[in-house]
Amino acid sequence: MKRPLFMQRRNIRVRSGRFDISIEDSGSTGTPCVLLHGRGECSGVWRTLTEDASPDYRFISIDLRGHGDSSWDPDGAYGSRALAGDVLEVLLALNVRKPVLIGHSLGGSVALQLTGMLEQFTSGLVLVDFGPESDVTGSKKVRAEIHDTPSRFESIDEYVSWLHDRRPLANGRALRNLAAHALRRTQTGAFEPKLDRHVADDSPLSEEPRAEQFWHMLRSVRCPSLVVRGVGSAVLNPQVALRMAHQALPKGRLATISGAGHAVMTDNPEEFNRAIETFLASLPHAASGGL
Repeated sequence: MKRPLFMQRRNIRVRSGRFDISIEDSGSTGTPCVLLHGRGECSGVWRTLTEDASPDYRFISIDLRGHGDSSWDPDGAYGSRALAGDVLEVLLALNVRKPVLIGHSLGGSVALQLTGMLEQFTSGLVLVDFGPESDVTGSKKVRAEIHDTPSRFESIDEYVSWLHDRRPLANGRALRNLAAHALRRTQTGAFEPKLDRHVADDSPLSEEPRAEQFWHMLRSVRCPSLVVRGVGSAVLNPQVALRMAHQALPKGRLATISGAGHAVMTDNPEEFNRAIETFLASLPHAASGGL
C-alpha cells in the first residue's frame, strides 16, 4: 500500500544547543523507523522508500550533522560515535521507543553505534552496504566524490545529470528525490550543495572503532538484523557481508540487491524497498512511545 506523502520537516536542538539536527517525520503512530544516510548525502535519499512504504510505519529521516539542513560543526567532528550521540538526543526529544535503525554506509556505522547505546531498546537493525572491513579503494572513491562535487549548479536537473554520470545504475526518480533536498538556492538563483565537505576528511583514529571492535559490536546486537548489499558494491565485500549476517549477528540475515552498487537505495529502489518491507513485516510489533 502506498502511504500518503506527509513528511513534516523540523529541527531538533542537540548538544546543549550547539547544533540543530533536521529531520523529516511522517508523524504516524506505527513502528518508528529511523533512517540514517551515508556520507555526503542527506535524508532525501530515503524519500523513494518513504513514499512507497506501508502506512503501518513511522519514518524519521535524519540529516546527520554537516549534511542537508543540519548544522555544520566548526571543529569538523563527524565521527560516527559523535553522530550517533546526536541521533540519540533526537530520539529522546521525540520520545521514540524501540526504533528500527536503518543506516547506509556511514549511517550504518552510526546505526550500529546507536544500537549499542540503546541496548535492548532497539526493535531492529538494518545495515546497508556497511561493514567492519570496507574496501579501501571504494571508500576513497566515495570521499573523493564529495570533494569533487562542484560548488554551484545552475539547476536541480544539472545536479541530477552530474550524479547520474557517477552513478550510471541509478534510478532517475530516486536521484531526483535526493537532489531536491541536497541543494539550496542561492541569491543569484543558482544552487549549491547543502554539505560541509569536511565530512569527507579522515576522522582521527581514536574516534572510529577498528575492524575488530566493529565485529565485537555486531556480535553484541540482540535485535533482529538485516545486512543489505548491492551485488556490484565496491565497498562491501560479499564474504564480509556473509560473515556479518550468518556468523557475527546473532539474529542476522542477508539481502543482496541486484542491479545495484554501493548506492543501493538509488540504484534499485524497488528491490531495496521490498527487502526493507519484508524485514519490517517480520518484526514483532513495536509501538511508539517513551524510551
